[in-house]
Amino acid sequence: MCYNFSKMEDIMSTTVGIIDLGSNSIRLTLMQTGADGSYKLLDEIKETARIGENMGPERVIKPPAVERAVRTVRLLHRFSRANNVDTMFGVATAAVRSAVNGVQVLETIKNETGLSFRILSGREEARYAYLGVANTLDIKDGLVVDIGGGSTELILCRDRKMVCWASLPYGAVNLTENHLSAPGSGTGGLERLESCLCSAWRELSWLESARGLELLGVGGTMRSLGRIDRKQINYSLNILHGYFLPSGRVNAICGLLRDMPVEQRKHIPGLSKERADIILAGAAAVSALLAFTGSPGIRISGSGVREGVFFEHFHGGGPGPVVDDVAGQSVQNFMSLYRVRRQHALQVAKLSLSLFDQLVSIHGYGSWERRLLGFAALLHDTGNVVSNFAHNKHTLYILLNARLDGLSHRETVLVALIAACHGKIELKPLLQQYGDILEPGDDILVRRLGILVKMAENLDRSESGVVEELVCSIGEKEVLMKCKTRDDAGLEIRELYKNVTNFNKVYGKRFRFPKEDV
Repeated sequence: MCYNFSKMEDIMSTTVGIIDLGSNSIRLTLMQTGADGSYKLLDEIKETARIGENMGPERVIKPPAVERAVRTVRLLHRFSRANNVDTMFGVATAAVRSAVNGVQVLETIKNETGLSFRILSGREEARYAYLGVANTLDIKDGLVVDIGGGSTELILCRDRKMVCWASLPYGAVNLTENHLSAPGSGTGGLERLESCLCSAWRELSWLESARGLELLGVGGTMRSLGRIDRKQINYSLNILHGYFLPSGRVNAICGLLRDMPVEQRKHIPGLSKERADIILAGAAAVSALLAFTGSPGIRISGSGVREGVFFEHFHGGGPGPVVDDVAGQSVQNFMSLYRVRRQHALQVAKLSLSLFDQLVSIHGYGSWERRLLGFAALLHDTGNVVSNFAHNKHTLYILLNARLDGLSHRETVLVALIAACHGKIELKPLLQQYGDILEPGDDILVRRLGILVKMAENLDRSESGVVEELVCSIGEKEVLMKCKTRDDAGLEIRELYKNVTNFNKVYGKRFRFPKEDV
């Protein structure tokens, strides 16, 4: 028997492709959306085409650059067709926007490849960068900085809203060409670059109100700085999105790049060879902006313009398609993507949080810890998508390697460890492995919250929601737990006594049920 899997997939999902025709690179992002409202990154391709290279004062995209663009777009179009893309968006940014022959270049690309591109205005590019960041980082206030090849977008966010913006014609490619490409430009070229940028920033009166805010870094320059830093400090978590890079370390990387010739930069861990010639200009721009604004550092965003285009499409357009609760949305998305048994997850979360609330006099935690517990309980069975056998370990791997938007890296590690505690796991080596991210007392937090998930999971062992309510009475030496049930809960109570043996060790009291419940 032959099954048409592609047709079955079409019924369940659609695929959206976004091509960003940038000054330095041309990037394709494929996003898959499900009928249940879920979405995921399907694939990404980046090609360094440098269409903004050597445009000169006449602002003309040269024939070799057009040829590279056509060749790259044709490749990406073929890849998109192979992945059955249903909807395609093509956007062009600074190089095409500023070129006198930009429209003609896009006509040539359309004639040669069949794909149409829309030239984004500076405001549109800034807005899409903001949408990409605001929908994936739980940041209330910050300065979004998108350094591309031919422009830099600055967006001031207050209370998660875009309040001021600017698009400046300075990017890593043209800053390199104008200030650092001449032989012997060296320190003098960097000084001229920084002076040029500071003059432009002083023209933005609103930028003063961004003083002291984190920079929310978008684009290849920002991602490269983050990757270099992670390699230098042997960072334990393999996630770039949400990574914080302090200003002092940005300055140190900038000094490292300044003292190296281009060929030597190609061997820096974390830096792609294609960016070695333009990374110094981008890094110098970031370093100067950090000093200009007095910012403590950069929060790297793995989402930008392409993701912003997707979110506008996904949320149906409107004046501001931004989710209110990034982490909550991401957790719900995970539950759909990994086919979590929703009723069981909700019951485990309900019982976990009930235990948390009633034991607050013992553990002393607050709303932040409660929120982490709720997320961990909802996601504790994520690893079942791989295998039921040792699924708590699969849950741990997924949560530590897939991106949970809206959580800090510390929160991500804590949620993953708490969720994994509902099964057998050696916590000590894991706590040591992520010691560079965790803080003092987090080991105790994981054990205390982890055991609540384990207890709640056992109290729904039949996955029938038989335990409707838990009532805890805290004594001097024990916690008496009374179950209000809608049917026989003997299986649940037996499983709890069999599997939860360290409550006394973690909380300093033993738990028991009234004799009539056992």
